Amino acid sequence: MSSARSLLPFWHSKTVKNTLGGPALLWLLIISALGTLQALWTVRSAVFDFPRTLKDARVEDLSAFHRASEMSNAGSAADVYDPELFRDGLSERLSDLIFLNPPHALPLFHVFSWMDFATLKIIVLGMTLIALFAIPRLAGFNLAVSALFAASVGTVQILLRLNLSIFIITLIVFALVHAKQRPILAGLSLAVATIKPQYGLLVPFFLVSIGAWRCIGWATLGTLVLTGLSLALYGPDVLLSYMSSFTTPLYQAYALTALEWDTSLRSFLGRMHVDMGLRAALVFAAIILGVICTLRLPSRLPYELRIGFVLLLSTIVAPSFLYYSWPLFAAGVLFVARSMPDWPMELQFLAGITWMQPFVYVLLLSIWPSTLGTHATLVFLLVAAVPAGLFLLVRYRQPRHTQLPLAAPEAAHSRA
Repeated sequence: MSSARSLLPFWHSKTVKNTLGGPALLWLLIISALGTLQALWTVRSAVFDFPRTLKDARVEDLSAFHRASEMSNAGSAADVYDPELFRDGLSERLSDLIFLNPPHALPLFHVFSWMDFATLKIIVLGMTLIALFAIPRLAGFNLAVSALFAASVGTVQILLRLNLSIFIITLIVFALVHAKQRPILAGLSLAVATIKPQYGLLVPFFLVSIGAWRCIGWATLGTLVLTGLSLALYGPDVLLSYMSSFTTPLYQAYALTALEWDTSLRSFLGRMHVDMGLRAALVFAAIILGVICTLRLPSRLPYELRIGFVLLLSTIVAPSFLYYSWPLFAAGVLFVARSMPDWPMELQFLAGITWMQPFVYVLLLSIWPSTLGTHATLVFLLVAAVPAGLFLLVRYRQPRHTQLPLAAPEAAHSRA
């Protein structure tokens, strides 16, 4: 116990209740972090493998971004959405990769092919670690909580896959925190986040609900500039190729596949063998419901609490939500915990068990892989249950306003 207190300065029970919901949730996060660090040690050779060329790269999404940069810089930007041409520059083990990001992502990837793959991977790994620490800091937590967050939120999957999700989630959190205090930076952050839009479907409606019109304007302008830049650099064919890619058999197969590490509503319905048309209708209905909930969040609630609910609702309505997307869910829990201390024990266990599911996936993968599909189905139900439980908590308990490193939107509006 004494060692835990020395390692975690927020251990004192009163402080725990005022920051992380309670001691049960804290212990589950510690267990998740320790297990994740052990798993990372096991796969360290893969994480710290730095091949010089793309041909020698592991199965990492970063390989797809590097390949897209190569093709666009060579004058073949429209061909990145042709699976055969795209995979022609990849090794056999990367033969399943496809490029799904919209054309205005390509200018952001422009410099990737200017450096060898090893250098790019080192830079991205460093930025990933910074992003993992930045999210809890944006919520007003200290470095100890930030370290616990960084070590327990699907970190194995994040570092092995090197997807863009962690950066997009960080940009969204930054934008929500600073939407009215720093509208230009917040808006431009959201403009960049539109290159992977599935995590921010509810963000525009939240910004409308708080009257963050300048942020909305800068986000729109930034997206238009990126789109215009992609058309100027690569021509209109790249946009036409992107739009036509949605009708290809490969994309249709991707949309129908319920991946064992995808815990989204779309994949959940796929495992329930719901028809494709009905599945799309139910996902759309969930998004509409999420929009309604976002717009109806009472303005009397603390700003950080509203941010938390928007992030948690976003995990439910996201068209794809894989284990490397877990910081979105965890960030929602942190923001709610800032203004809702001392959760009931049942809610602590629910949130904690859900938080640690990426680590549970790693365990099942090694000891019982046949259960992974069932596990992903149960995880979606857990993810959906957490905001429901927190909504009930807010209804019966008075949230508190905290001193966060952000300005309340009303206060910021009055100073403008």
